Amino acid sequence: MGDENMLAASCESLSRVNFACAQNDIAVVRRLVVHNRGEAAIADVRVSLRASPPIIREKAWTLDRVAPGHAQDITDTSTTLDLARLAGLNEAEVAELEIRVEADGFEPVAERLRIDLLARDEWGGLNDMAQVLAAFVSPNEPVVAKLLKEAARLLEAAGYDGSLNGYQSGDPGRAYVLAAAIWSATTGLGLTYAEPPASFEREGQKIRGPARIANEGLATCLDSTLLLAAAFEAAGLNPAVLFSQGHAWVAVWIQKRDFGHVTEPDVVAVRKAVQAHELVPLETTLLTKRPSVGFEQAEDEGRRRLGEDREAEFVMAVDIARSRAARIRPLASHHREELGEDAGNDDVATATLPRVPDFGLLPGEERDEEPPRPQDRIERWQRKLLDLSLRNRLLNFRDSKQTVPFRCSNVAALEDALADGRRFRGLSLNDENPVGDRSVSAAEAARIEEQVERGAFERRQIAVPLTGQEMNTRFRTLFRRANSDLQEGGTNTLFLAAGFLRWKKTEGDTRIYRAPLLLIPVKLERRSAQSPFRLAHHEDDVCINFTLLEFLKRDFQIRMPELEADLPCDESGIDVPRIFGVVRRHVRDVAGFEVVEDLALSTFSFAKYLMWKDLVDRADRLRENRLVRHLIDGGEGDHLDRTTGDAVRERDIDRRHPPGELYAPLPADSSQLAACATRRLG
Repeated sequence: MGDENMLAASCESLSRVNFACAQNDIAVVRRLVVHNRGEAAIADVRVSLRASPPIIREKAWTLDRVAPGHAQDITDTSTTLDLARLAGLNEAEVAELEIRVEADGFEPVAERLRIDLLARDEWGGLNDMAQVLAAFVSPNEPVVAKLLKEAARLLEAAGYDGSLNGYQSGDPGRAYVLAAAIWSATTGLGLTYAEPPASFEREGQKIRGPARIANEGLATCLDSTLLLAAAFEAAGLNPAVLFSQGHAWVAVWIQKRDFGHVTEPDVVAVRKAVQAHELVPLETTLLTKRPSVGFEQAEDEGRRRLGEDREAEFVMAVDIARSRAARIRPLASHHREELGEDAGNDDVATATLPRVPDFGLLPGEERDEEPPRPQDRIERWQRKLLDLSLRNRLLNFRDSKQTVPFRCSNVAALEDALADGRRFRGLSLNDENPVGDRSVSAAEAARIEEQVERGAFERRQIAVPLTGQEMNTRFRTLFRRANSDLQEGGTNTLFLAAGFLRWKKTEGDTRIYRAPLLLIPVKLERRSAQSPFRLAHHEDDVCINFTLLEFLKRDFQIRMPELEADLPCDESGIDVPRIFGVVRRHVRDVAGFEVVEDLALSTFSFAKYLMWKDLVDRADRLRENRLVRHLIDGGEGDHLDRTTGDAVRERDIDRRHPPGELYAPLPADSSQLAACATRRLG
């Protein structure tokens, strides 16, 4: 190898920079390494860094000695970007970084890298600039102030306090209605949707600021998202920007929380925050619809984009509050773009404020002290009676020919209706085919199917995502199985599993398991062999999946004392939303755990469960039996003669009791004979 190959340099740098990077001191050079590929040390190595055009100041380093075969990192790679040049860019340009390495007796070596210089209003996408997205959230713009003023007016008109007080009240309902008022005020801008460039979430795009949005009346999904994020932040709320493939939408925390880091790539973590009533996602393209779309519908659409069926589309969430904590400041502006006289649209009616949900039972606000855990024999017996392996369908539920999946958007209403004595027939979604041959988006197809589901529920039908033939076949199988179990065992085994916990063994596990949460006892009825099946409530009580509770306690140290005794109730019976909320609170910070409000009909084996339930519900009564009490209180003590009260000692068996008087299995040891003697004397 010649001398010219002894020295080399490698550099890792940003591939794109813009004014936001310069303003927030984002490092252009991430790593700079000098390599000595020779067999002798090289002294007095000089390294220089320059750019063309000169967007950074030239910088030089001197390394006293680089050992043979050694790669030496340069620790101080900080550089200063040219703010004036980057602030004046209206269109992107190309720059080149040159890293030059020299030493006496060696040919100089140069490494060159391309850097794209973006326009001042251009964001570089999640690949390079996820951390600086918050720079394009501008809470101090005049347009944002105007939106907040309108939001305050809407609040007062609806009878609320017009203060823009963020989380000061400590009431999530207040934060919710404040966010809703800001949404309604923004609908009054009368915006028109503008198509974003392809793959903008990865590659970036030019971003319209608030004044330009108001003046032009145009906004891409990212433009409207950043505008709402700015308004939420100005009102003292914490916004987040959500990205999926080719789309962006906003979310706002209604409790004073954040993701704990700037970016959150896990859709389950986002969805859990939504399910816990901490985060409200909003589909911002609905700001461009006429007539104006309300806050609740925007929230509903925002939730859909986080659904299980669209997990693969999710890319990342960027938390603006955490970005501010990381000192990412809004873009500085030395000149304000004036708001045009016709900014906004007086002909567009603002959306009305929604009804505020009842946040009185927010899981995050509940505090229950766990009772001490008794370490006695009964509890050990209970654990042994429960099958906590993955063979148990109460922990690992899978769809099969002996299950019927249901679609119902309101699980609580279904439980109330069944408890009230109403009966439901199945409606085949596949045969109904509400979407048909129409060319609609996945979101629109889901909306159409949900409308069909709601209409079916009003007609006392439950939507089933199967063909009618397959649905009836499965109903028939379950009907026969449940009747057979009832005749043979005397107990009902047919249950409607309401709500499921999706869980993983470990955070990195790729396999997801499902365990039902609530088990609603039901029965299938039909008037004749040709009549359709109807689902009705069985007289047994709704119960929690105790097997799951024990499994979580044993394997994950998650205990839910709120569900271990009587289930929470409301005026209609079992309080299903609160039960789901309790579980969500306890698994909130467990990676890979999530509550989904699915429904499925199936049979569950409770042979050991019923014995377990006896031990739970009737332990005191079981103790009335002398033998059971002896087993509970201790099996190591003396056996007592029930007539004299004297102890039947093992060493006295042969002297006091002739062998012919004792009936015992062979072979029997002395302790067994003592027990038999006790029984004979009793």
